[in-house]
Amino acid sequence: MSETPQDPERDAVVSEELACLERVQAHLRERAQRPSDRPGAAAAAGDYEARLLDLRDQISSARMEDVPPLVQEMERLQSLMVHRRDTTAVTVDPRSPYFGRLVIEEGPKKREVLIGRGTYLDTKSGVRIVDWRDAPVSRLYYRYEEGQDYDEVFGDREVTGIVKTRRSLSIVEAELRRITSPQGTFVRGKDGFRRAEAQSFKLTGGAGSAIRAEQHHRPGKLGIGTDSGEDKHLREITALIDPRQFDLITRSDAGLVVIQGGAGSGKTTIGLHRLAYLAFQDSRRFRPDKLLVIVFNDALARYVARVLPALGIEGVAIRTYEDWVRRIRQSLYTRLPSKYRDDTPTVVSRFKKHPLLLRVIEEFVVKLGEQVTKRVESLTAEAGEQGERLRKAWAKSAERPLAHRLHGLIALTEGDAAKSLPTDVRVGIERTCRALLKTTRDVPGVWAELLSDRSALGEAVARLAPGSFTTGELDRLVAWCSARSAEIVGEIETRKEEREERRAAAGDDESSDKRAKRGKRDDESSEREEEEDDDEMRRGIDGIELSETAKLDHEDDTIFLRLHQRLRGPLTRGKLSKDPIVYEHILVDEAQDLSPIELGVVLDTTSAAKSITLSGDVQQRLHMDNGFSDWKTVLGELGLNHVEVEPLKLSYRSSKPIIDFSRAVLGHLASADAPVATREGAPVDLFVHGHTGDAVATLSEALRDLMQSEPQASVCVITRFPEQADVYFGGLQRAEVPYLRRVAEQDFSFKPGVDVTDVRQVKGLEFDYVVIVEASESSYPDDDEARHLLHIASTRAAHQLWLFAVGKLSPLIPQELKDRAL
Repeated sequence: MSETPQDPERDAVVSEELACLERVQAHLRERAQRPSDRPGAAAAAGDYEARLLDLRDQISSARMEDVPPLVQEMERLQSLMVHRRDTTAVTVDPRSPYFGRLVIEEGPKKREVLIGRGTYLDTKSGVRIVDWRDAPVSRLYYRYEEGQDYDEVFGDREVTGIVKTRRSLSIVEAELRRITSPQGTFVRGKDGFRRAEAQSFKLTGGAGSAIRAEQHHRPGKLGIGTDSGEDKHLREITALIDPRQFDLITRSDAGLVVIQGGAGSGKTTIGLHRLAYLAFQDSRRFRPDKLLVIVFNDALARYVARVLPALGIEGVAIRTYEDWVRRIRQSLYTRLPSKYRDDTPTVVSRFKKHPLLLRVIEEFVVKLGEQVTKRVESLTAEAGEQGERLRKAWAKSAERPLAHRLHGLIALTEGDAAKSLPTDVRVGIERTCRALLKTTRDVPGVWAELLSDRSALGEAVARLAPGSFTTGELDRLVAWCSARSAEIVGEIETRKEEREERRAAAGDDESSDKRAKRGKRDDESSEREEEEDDDEMRRGIDGIELSETAKLDHEDDTIFLRLHQRLRGPLTRGKLSKDPIVYEHILVDEAQDLSPIELGVVLDTTSAAKSITLSGDVQQRLHMDNGFSDWKTVLGELGLNHVEVEPLKLSYRSSKPIIDFSRAVLGHLASADAPVATREGAPVDLFVHGHTGDAVATLSEALRDLMQSEPQASVCVITRFPEQADVYFGGLQRAEVPYLRRVAEQDFSFKPGVDVTDVRQVKGLEFDYVVIVEASESSYPDDDEARHLLHIASTRAAHQLWLFAVGKLSPLIPQELKDRAL
């Protein structure tokens, strides 16, 4: 056994803290043997109650002017009794009674205060444990260093003094594991306490490691240089990209490019620079209004909005998918509710994003077309060449939206070329087509029918996705969809009836005579007039919006737009507009978090050239139920089996230790090809604490030091859940960590400082330093979702990564890191 090197300073500190712990634990053991929590506690409580009863009796017989002081005394006694009960009834965990120790000196008085999870005071034994969250004296622990003078106001009392001793302690299972003090950090090992390296407890050297928006170089100088060489490509960004990335950026504008790359491999950089490259090569075709960027969240949208001007492009639409699809659906279908449900069952959401819904919609449209096919074949069986011409034209149009096919067929029955067709054939085809055109215009009705037909959905699941949904799940989702569609369709019908009543009251008889004279365009015109009327009705009196009872599921917007595309044709910029939404290039970032049906809606808004960039990483999935399994399968669902996925293997953001850790937590989900790090870096460190307050104390010290030494550093403290972020933000705020921000709605400022947020807010972003707190089993259990989330959180770090854990460690943390935990 190797001897621990002599260290008198260490021995003095350790001895002092071991003695304190033994004293507290001895007191707690003795206290546990007492018949009551505190000597005289019951008697004191009884005394308070007796005095309160006496005051009550006095009030009942007192004069009016004597009542207020008696009531005030009663309130004082009640407050004292509640305080006494709260401060004596707290159960202190003897396995981890406190995590901080202060010795403060106020004039001639010196006292010891321990910082823990609750307040426990026994002045007779000298044991004072205060709650780190709300005890006034705990502010001294978080705000002041050892040796500093303090001047604070506790209640209405001003207190001054000096912090003589301030130490952070880790006590786990009644054993002192670590002491952090100005004299050094001492960690218990097999051979006793050893002095840890100071660097292990510091965040340092990483300011500016994460790329900022303004660091992207403007490619407006494409081909403009001081020399007359033939290279007219992105001269200024060659320092940021490698040859592989450069090849993807400058690839031909025609066609779909799919980029798979791990965190920090440059996927977003490639997509944005490809956008800039195309705009430079053909500025007329790739105008800003003909470009679309779809990103995962609002934070990334704001970041991209800052990057694109630096690349020489302004005015490009940058949207989250939810925002983009909502805007279009609400502009096209104003009769539908504008509000959404927050209680949609998981099975319903999963079904509405499942790949089989793409095929269910397609098969439904095909069946509607088959009705016309049978009718055309029956009517033209004896129509000779003209009949053959109609049948071929109808068959040839099979890939087009159904309404376009119907209009095209009607056109073939009109004009001089169709005069040779028998009248019954022309009239029969036109009637069939116009009847079906009404169906294509009733997208809400088709939506309701599609999602409410239990028999058809059951057959489709059994045939197209066997095993994906149980019988019970299908019953529940159909019951939900039937109820919701009944509400929505019922609300539309109610508005229709109210509209007819208003017209009747106004003496509007156009519906019977004048509308009939409009001819073949009557249906579409009526529809537009009715929707305009609905707009007026919705605004109500004095422009105030009328309340809606029915609500949509968030996933319904996508289904409505997909049905519109297959039934009616391209999406337009409004219900009264014929201007189609057509983009010359679309960039979809983090595409793995879109379902196949969502991707289908987006892809069908591009021009015939299909100039698209999809970038993503299947290892960074946030949504486990969106039907995105892998690139090959999803591209197959979209009919793009021929498209090759372009892999990126180099990782530029994170250092090798961070990449190794992030890959280890993925476990069986890790891809076969490991990313290649471009640099070494600081090791990933794990800190184990007995209490959240202890973790906050350690973290606040490190962050204060960092902000003082590296004021331009960007730091992100990441929790699994928003509630945890609230707790840590509150603690760090009390500890007066500078430049501290609570990010709850992706409202990142992208400025130096410390952002405290949850993991679902940080997708696609990067920071110099990342601290993952609450890396415990309860936050990150052994399941696929937790693996993806811990991978995402860790890969936000460019320079240094820390993990803090309270309680049982997450099973996803590699054993090697657990073995050297601090």
